[in-house]
Amino acid sequence: MVHEKIFKLTVDREAKIVVKGSLISSGQVVIDYDFLVKEKNDHAFRAPIGADHPKYWKLKRLSNEKAILLQLVYSGLSKKQLNAALKEFKEKAGDDYVFEDTLVVEKKVRNLKGIKGLALENRTMATA
Repeated sequence: MVHEKIFKLTVDREAKIVVKGSLISSGQVVIDYDFLVKEKNDHAFRAPIGADHPKYWKLKRLSNEKAILLQLVYSGLSKKQLNAALKEFKEKAGDDYVFEDTLVVEKKVRNLKGIKGLALENRTMATA
């Protein structure tokens, strides 16, 4: 099962969430994500962090889970948009399935934002 949802962002950019579900046993679906972006002048969607991006080599060294989370952060999508796409995917699939999110994105994104906020606070305090 695959569900794609496109969001128009405020900076002349579109972001696409691709939610993929793999049936692993009777009634159990494992969810995986892809995050893609398209600038105003682009013809097709692409990964947010490409070979010419400064974080590309960091992305290549990360585990698959952390790489997907980094792509999410750089796509410009919000948790609200991610939850909307996930909700649509689950509605489309029906009530007959038990869904397992391998990334547990909701918790990890919250922690990731907390770390970024804390780092910014520390930098601000250090310069004061």
